[in-house]
Amino acid sequence: MSKRMIRIKPVMIFEKLKTLNGIVLNIVLQNGKTYYGTLVEVTNDFIVLEDTRYHSHKFPITTIYEVVYDYGN
Repeated sequence: MSKRMIRIKPVMIFEKLKTLNGIVLNIVLQNGKTYYGTLVEVTNDFIVLEDTRYHSHKFPITTIYEVVYDYGN
């Protein structure tokens, strides 16, 4: 059985996610907190995520441990 979960480390975030706006993903921070939502924007410095309540969250890349999303989406 193949793995469908894709894990991206901070150094590869912009390269891997720049064309995937609108996908559902999890952002795991360095402090262990995890945020779930839809990718709105990604730059070299930050990621903007919209949660299920339609609130935007802006995360600096330096605070992110990894980004996880389902390859099947």
